[in-house]
Amino acid sequence: MTAQAQPKQHKSHGKSRIHVDSNVDSSEQMKLFNIAVQMKRAGLSELFIVSAVRAALDYEGVSDLMNLWTNEKDQNERDEIIADIQEMIESTAQKEKSEEMYVKFNDLEEIAKNIRGFKDSLYQVVMERGGICKLAELTGIPQPSLSRFFNSNAMPRRATVLAIAKALNLDKLPIDLKWSK
Repeated sequence: MTAQAQPKQHKSHGKSRIHVDSNVDSSEQMKLFNIAVQMKRAGLSELFIVSAVRAALDYEGVSDLMNLWTNEKDQNERDEIIADIQEMIESTAQKEKSEEMYVKFNDLEEIAKNIRGFKDSLYQVVMERGGICKLAELTGIPQPSLSRFFNSNAMPRRATVLAIAKALNLDKLPIDLKWSK
């Protein structure tokens, strides 16, 4: 499931403007707050819920995912939606300009091995320090999002790695970037 994080457009005196100050209509806000209460009852962390509501006030895609989560009955699907919301929170929170990294297509297999090795070694540290559920408590990142992070070969998001490193009080993470330039 992939939703795009596009800033909400709001009408102001007949002109369209990008939403900046959370002037979302009060009924939509109440709907989001009710979903937040449901998420709290479902055991999601307050940090995640607050971040989700803040992002949903500004980005329609997050709001749509929260509504989808509320209507979904299958727990596995709900977990996937939570992981998608977490990804959107992270992508919408990036305010600093990041430098582009270029990768040669011939190096993709080696990159995948390096990423897998990095995540496997990080996973060992996580397991030594209490496991995924404990890490979810420390970071505020939902357990389904962390499971997806550790089970995929995808390039980890900087924000996720930093949150994990901070929660585990790590100052170094082994990674080999010899394939990038």
